Amino acid sequence: MIHTGALHLHSTHSYDGKLTLSELKALFQTNGLSFACMTEHSDTLTPEAAAAFVAECRTLSDDSFVFVPGFEVPYKNAHVLHVGATQFIAAVADGSTLKEWRIVSPLVVLAHPVRNQFVVDEILAECLDGVEVWNQHYDGKRAPRPRSLELLRSLRQKKDLIATGGIDLHRAEHFGSPLVQLELPELSEASVITALKAGHFTFGNTQYTLGAKGAVALPLALRLKSALSIIVIIVGKSVNAALAAGGLSLPKSLKRVIRGRV
Repeated sequence: MIHTGALHLHSTHSYDGKLTLSELKALFQTNGLSFACMTEHSDTLTPEAAAAFVAECRTLSDDSFVFVPGFEVPYKNAHVLHVGATQFIAAVADGSTLKEWRIVSPLVVLAHPVRNQFVVDEILAECLDGVEVWNQHYDGKRAPRPRSLELLRSLRQKKDLIATGGIDLHRAEHFGSPLVQLELPELSEASVITALKAGHFTFGNTQYTLGAKGAVALPLALRLKSALSIIVIIVGKSVNAALAAGGLSLPKSLKRVIRGRV
């Protein structure tokens, strides 16, 4: 059976998440999703808080919806997603602890590579299973970022990596694409992780879908849409920063409208 879900999600277990896991479950089920791969920020968590997060994921999972726990861990200037990890290693990773995270993580993905200027050192490359080529928060809802696709192609010359896409959701208005589709024998945490790790999934929106292991070449029209989304996001962040410096901010209703469309 085909199941739709999402990757790279944050709840109130992250310092910047605005929705509880229960609220996220309601939002996702209302929009037809049956699984959610959470990746809570590790840098403000304690082992006890991480354990409580994992336990709540398990408590809220049932026959109709599954939470897959995981963490987003800072490493140098990069953020690394540890999908399916249930053991907390460290709030921030260095070369040694990143390798420890690798051991306890079924799936390790470089998040939004634009944030660390597409730099992947040897230790990080060794630990990765995939690259997040489409991050809604940084790339928009329309299309993946061409530069991230180029990074994936480059890294694939040395290692078989999958492509992923994540919403990077922190609040309700972030909901959108790319969404993930899996064909599963049963809906469970283990089956979701197995399919993701094997690259047996697609992700995207109603206009464009990518395969996790396929060759990726963006049509010109999508490159233009990607460029437009990125420009709007950059300008929006600059405007927000300028307003914040003067003690002002855009109306929340306007922010929701912009975020809902870009």
